[in-house]
Amino acid sequence: MTTADINNFKASDFKILVVDDSDDAREVIQAHLEGEGYNVETCDGVGNALDILHRLSFDIVVTDLRMPKINGLDLVRHVRQHLPDVEIMMITGYPSIKGAVEAVKTGAEHYLAKPFTDSELIEAIRAIAEKI
Repeated sequence: MTTADINNFKASDFKILVVDDSDDAREVIQAHLEGEGYNVETCDGVGNALDILHRLSFDIVVTDLRMPKINGLDLVRHVRQHLPDVEIMMITGYPSIKGAVEAVKTGAEHYLAKPFTDSELIEAIRAIAEKI
């Protein structure tokens, strides 16, 4: 039993889209979340994320802040406008108080600075999922 199965919470009930331009970051996040039982899809940028979000439904979007061409805040704005029931977690390798405030004001539920631990990631996702 994973920690996500305690108290009738089923990670397998949640579908998560991870958006990050770093292959390594996507793979690590996907492996940890799938290890907890979550259903995870990944993509390498906002353009691809928008395509996927128009075709499939997700409960949570985990997005990097800084990516080429279109940044994570633009994705957060799009999700808030068009998919208000989808929760969002912003991750970034360039943490700042200003960035955190902007991410949360734009609509991100959580803000997590890279590098983060496996438990920090899992705890943040679980907190989001329990609110849904």
